[in-house]
Order: sequence, then C-alpha cells, then structure tokens
Amino acid sequence: MREKTIYVDRIGNVLFIKKPKVKNINIRLYADGRVKATLPAFSSYSQAIKVVRNKIPWILKQRKKLKKRELKQQIIINSDTVFPYLKHKMELIPVESIKGQIRIYNGTLKILYPEGINIEDKYIQDFIRKGITEAIRIEAKNFLPQRVEELADKYGFSYRKVFVKNAKTLWGSCSSKNNINLNLHLMRLPERLQDYIIIHELAHTVYRNHGVKFWKQLDLYMGDARLLAKELKSYKINEL
Repeated sequence: MREKTIYVDRIGNVLFIKKPKVKNINIRLYADGRVKATLPAFSSYSQAIKVVRNKIPWILKQRKKLKKRELKQQIIINSDTVFPYLKHKMELIPVESIKGQIRIYNGTLKILYPEGINIEDKYIQDFIRKGITEAIRIEAKNFLPQRVEELADKYGFSYRKVFVKNAKTLWGSCSSKNNINLNLHLMRLPERLQDYIIIHELAHTVYRNHGVKFWKQLDLYMGDARLLAKELKSYKINEL
C-alpha cells in the first residue's frame, strides 16, 4: 500500500492511497472534512486527482452539511457545564462591558462576557470556547512534550522537537526532520489514546508509511493498535 498527500485547489490536502485489491477510484469524506481517495495500484495519481476535481462541488456541499450538523450538536456552555479533561477551574462572569475578556492565571480560567447578551448567543458561546481552547493550550504545552520524552525514552525512539498546535484535521504528525507535531486537543482524549497518538508519531521516525512493519511495531507497544485507531475515530477534533 502506498500513500501520498496532494494539495487540490478549493478543498486542500487530499490523502491518496494505492491499494492492490481496489478496482475503482473511490472518494471518502470524513466527519471533520478531510478527503481520502483510494485507487488501484496501477492507476496514476493524476487520474485520481481528476476524479477528485470532478467531485469538488459534491465535496464542498457535503462539508457545508457537516458544518451545520456540527453546530447543531454543540452543547450550550454555561456555569453548570463540566469538562472533565479541563484542569483549570472555569468561571463565567457577566460584566458591564461591550466586549469580553479572557483571564487565565493560578489554575483558573475566567471568561468575562457582556451581561447584556444572552450566554446562549453564538458570539458568547464562541468566545467561551476560545477561552477553553487557550486554557487547554497551556495544559497541553505543560504535559505533552514531557509525555513524548517519557514514551520515547521507554521505547527507544529519537526525535528532535515537539510542537503543540491547534490543528483542524490532524491529531498529530511527524515531519521529515523528526519533529513531532501534536494537536492541543489531545488533552480531551483518554490517556490510552493520547499515548497511542504519541507513539504513532514516534513510530514514524522509523517507518514513514503505514506499512506492515509500522503496525507491528505499534502492536508491540500498544497491544491492538488498529483497535485504538478505530476508537479514536469516535472523537472529533472540533467537537469542543
């Protein structure tokens, strides 16, 4: 199995995967908007790109539907909302002001919002989520680099640097220079999935693709790695 990521105008990066048992070029759209194309081993990437381009109107339409569904599914955050993964204590405070403020210090996240606006208003909800994201970013930068170091030492991996980012589509990645990029939203995942993603990216410092040897190494350290990969699909990066 061979795979390649190619940028396609209007829809961004598309993952192309060649599989020997596939007979046609198939397009799949994930819940987070990512696009994957599987194609026969004998097909060229240029052929697959043409198929994807012909599907652009459909892809854009489906992405809009997914975005609307996501907005409907988002919970309304108020003072009673509990986020088990958030280590900061959150306080939502209405104030006499025309704009909100986010204050993070001493383990407390204070979100001050204009008292004249209903807390359920989309503007306020987006502002609250922004504050929570910033608190998670702090927690992620304090925890994830240290956890990468622990797991790399435990299993004998070597890497250069760890970067924590607020990515929209990827939980993690490993660069050609062996830099590990991790999504700050790993902090919302169970510990076993945090470790799975970290070890997954560390394994890419040795195996650049998702071949048989790659999965064997993951199984060696994680048990049934594909089962964890399947479990991870039930979590959405943008579900906050």
